[in-house]
Amino acid sequence: MKRLLFLIFFAAVGLSGVARRPAVAEVYSGRVADGQGNGVEYATIVLLQDENQQAGTTTDGEGDFSMEAKAGIYKVAVQCIGYETMEKNVHLPVSTPDTLVLKPSSYALKEVIVQAKNIERKADRFVVSVSPTAGKDGTELLSQAPGVWLAEDNISINGSQGTKVFVDDREIRLTGEELLTYLRSLKSEDIKRIEVIPIAGAEYEANSRGGVILITLRQRINNGIQGNITMGTGLSSTLTNYLPSGSLNARIGKWTVNAAASTTLAPKNESVMISSRQYPDAANRFSALSLFKTRSNYGTERISTVFEIDTLNSLGAEIEYTGEVSKGSSSSQTELTKQGFLINSIGNYRQNDNYNTVAATANYLHKFDNNGSILKLIVDYANKESTGKNNYYIVQKISEQTKDSTYRSNSNATYNIVSADASGKKVLRKGMSLNAGVKYTYTYMDDHSLYEDLTADRQWIVKLSYGYALKYKEHIMGAYAAFSAEAGRWSLIAGLRGEYTQTSNESDRIDRDYFDLFPNLSLTYAFNNLKTWMLVGQYARNIERPAFYTLNPNRLQTSDYSYNMGNPYLKPTHINRFSATVVYNYRYTLTVGGSLHRDLIREFCKEDAADPDVSFITYENHDVENHWFVAANIPVQPVSWCNLTANFVGVRQNIRMTKESDFAHHYLAFANANLSFILPESITLEAQYNGASRLYSGNSEVASRHIFNLSARKKLANNRLLLTASVNNIFNRYNNFASHIEAYTTQSHFESGHLGRIFKVSLTWNFNSGQKVKKRTVERGSNSEINRLNNK
Repeated sequence: MKRLLFLIFFAAVGLSGVARRPAVAEVYSGRVADGQGNGVEYATIVLLQDENQQAGTTTDGEGDFSMEAKAGIYKVAVQCIGYETMEKNVHLPVSTPDTLVLKPSSYALKEVIVQAKNIERKADRFVVSVSPTAGKDGTELLSQAPGVWLAEDNISINGSQGTKVFVDDREIRLTGEELLTYLRSLKSEDIKRIEVIPIAGAEYEANSRGGVILITLRQRINNGIQGNITMGTGLSSTLTNYLPSGSLNARIGKWTVNAAASTTLAPKNESVMISSRQYPDAANRFSALSLFKTRSNYGTERISTVFEIDTLNSLGAEIEYTGEVSKGSSSSQTELTKQGFLINSIGNYRQNDNYNTVAATANYLHKFDNNGSILKLIVDYANKESTGKNNYYIVQKISEQTKDSTYRSNSNATYNIVSADASGKKVLRKGMSLNAGVKYTYTYMDDHSLYEDLTADRQWIVKLSYGYALKYKEHIMGAYAAFSAEAGRWSLIAGLRGEYTQTSNESDRIDRDYFDLFPNLSLTYAFNNLKTWMLVGQYARNIERPAFYTLNPNRLQTSDYSYNMGNPYLKPTHINRFSATVVYNYRYTLTVGGSLHRDLIREFCKEDAADPDVSFITYENHDVENHWFVAANIPVQPVSWCNLTANFVGVRQNIRMTKESDFAHHYLAFANANLSFILPESITLEAQYNGASRLYSGNSEVASRHIFNLSARKKLANNRLLLTASVNNIFNRYNNFASHIEAYTTQSHFESGHLGRIFKVSLTWNFNSGQKVKKRTVERGSNSEINRLNNK
C-alpha cells in the first residue's frame, strides 16, 4: 500500500517511470578484486543478454556488489578505470557469491560501454560515483548532485547555509569565488566520488548545521608532477578584480607535496546606498545617499606534505597563510526635517583594515586493516592579527548654524585557536562499524579600540563612549560515538556527541559554562534490492556559535545617522533538525522536515539611546524561530547533451522574538535551476537561475530577488586549457531592505559592484610531468572555529 501511494504521488508531479522488479527475481552478488585480493571500489558491473543490458550496479567501498535479475544465462561485463575490461558468462541462480578478478591496464578506458547507476543513497548520504570520462569540472559535477545548490558564489544543500566542503577529508576553508575556482580546477578524471550529507553525523562537529559535502580523489601511485594555473577577471562599471591562482602536486617515492596559492586583487569596488524613512508624522522626512569606494588585495598560500612510513602509517603537516589589505573611503549626504527644522549633514570617512592569518596542522594516521579501520591524531593551530585605522569628518548645518566634528579610531585584534583531535573507526564486520573520537579546542581573543575627538584647539581627547576592550576565552571539549549497520534493505546510523563549553568574557565579567548532547539518527529503507525507491528519515541536534565579528562591540560608522555594532552577550543557537525523504531512481528526491531554532542569532535595527534620529544594526537572539519546509530535487536529461537540474524549497517561518511576544508567520520560497548543453568541439553552455522570495530577519526584511546567469566553457589543447566566459546577474538586480523600529521605517536600496551585472573571463592551464600523482592531502580537524575568524 505504501509503495502504491508513492507511485501515485510521483505520477501527480509528473515523474514518469516505475521501479520494475523482475517477475522471478534472483540475486546476483559477489566481490570485484584485483590480483592481490584487494577490493576494487566503484567498478561497474552489468548483466547482458544479446548485448542488451538487463541489470547493473557498482561496487561499494570494499568492492562488493549485489543486483537482481530473472533466472537465465547472462554475460557479465566489468569495467573500472585502470583495469582491463572483464567478461564472463553466468547462469542464474548461483548458489554462492561470485568473485570477479580484474587485471591492471596501462591504458585508460576510451569510453564506458556499459551503464549502471552512478548515484546511491545510503543511510545518511547520497554517494555519486564519477566516471573519469565525464569531461566535467568540480562545479559541474556538484551542480548535478542531489540537493546541492550553487548560487551567487555559495554552495549549500537544499538551500541550508553553512555547508562544509571536504576534499580527501580535509575541510576547504575558501569561500565565494575562491572556492569555486578551486573546485573548477578538479576534473572528473581526478574525482572518484562525491558524497552529499544533508544532516551531518556525530563524527562532525555539532555546528555542522548546513550539512557536509565530501569529495574523494582518485588514488594514483606513480611519481610525477601535476598542477594548474588560472588567470581570471571580473569587470563591471563599478568593479574590477583579478583572480590569479595556481596549484602544484608532486609525488616522489614516499613523499607527497601539495602547494597552492590564490589572490583576489580588487583595485576598484564601488557601492551606493540610498535610504529614506517613513515617520508616523508626515512632517518629518529623511533621505540619505552614501557612496563607498574600496581597494583591496586578498591572498592565500598553502603548502603541505605527507610521508607514507609504510602501507599502514603516515605523517602529514601543512601551513597556510591568508592576508588582506583594504583601503576604503565613503561619503554621505543626509537631509533630516524634524519639527520644522532642516538639518543637512555631509560626512567623509576613511577606513584602512588589514589582517593576517597563519594556520598550521599536523597529523598521524594508522590503518589497522584493509577493511577501513583507522586511527587519526590531529593537531591544529591558527593565529589572526587584524588592525583598523579610521578617520571621520562630519559637517552639520541647522538653519544658519554650522558645526563640524572630526574623530578617529584605532583598533587591534588578536585571535589564537588551538585544537587537538583523536578519532578512530573500527569495522566490526561487513556493513557494520563503530566510530569514536575526542576533541579539545581553545580560543583566545583580545580585541580593543580607541576613539578620539578633535577639539576646537586641535587637541585629541579620548571618546570613552565609543571605545571598547574585549578579552574573550573559550574552551570546548567534545567526545562522540557512532554506530552504523546494514541489514537487508535497512540501513542505520546512530550517533551521540557531547560537548562541554566554557567561555569567559574578561572585559564584561561574563562567564558561562554548559554541557550539551547532540544526538543524530539516520534510518533508510529500500523498497527493492536495486534501491530505486527508498524512504529516509533523519534527525540531528546542532549548535551555531556566534561568529567573532558578531561579538565585537566595535562601532563602525556607515553614515551620519547609522552604524553597525556587535553584541558580546550573544548566546549560541541550538537547532533540532529532522526530515523524511522519498528517493526515486537514485536522484529524484522529495523531502519534508523542520529546523527548530532556539536563540537564533539575527540582525536587529535599533534606535541609538543618546540620539533617537540615529539607528544602528546589531545582533540579538530570537527566542524561538522554526522553519517547516518541503524540498524537491528534479534532474532531467531529455537527451545526452542536455542536463537540467532544478531545486525548490518552500518554508513556513514561525518567529517569536521574545518569550512575551506573539508568533509571527511568513511563507518563503527559494528556487535554483541549472540548464547545461554539451556541444561539439568541447564546448559547454550553461544557464542558471536563482530566486528567493521576500525574507524576514529580526525586525528587517529583504525584498525578493531573481538572478539569471549565462556561461560558456571551451576545452582546448587536448583538455589542457579551459577557457570560461560568463555574465552574472544579466538583468542587474540589486538588493532592497526595510527595517522597522517604533519611531519610523527605513527603506534602503543597495548597489555594489560584486552584486550587480559582472562579466567574467578565466583561463586555466592544466599540466603534468610523468604519470599523474596520487594527491594525498593532510587531514586536519574541522575548521569551524577557524571559520569564525572570517570577516563578515
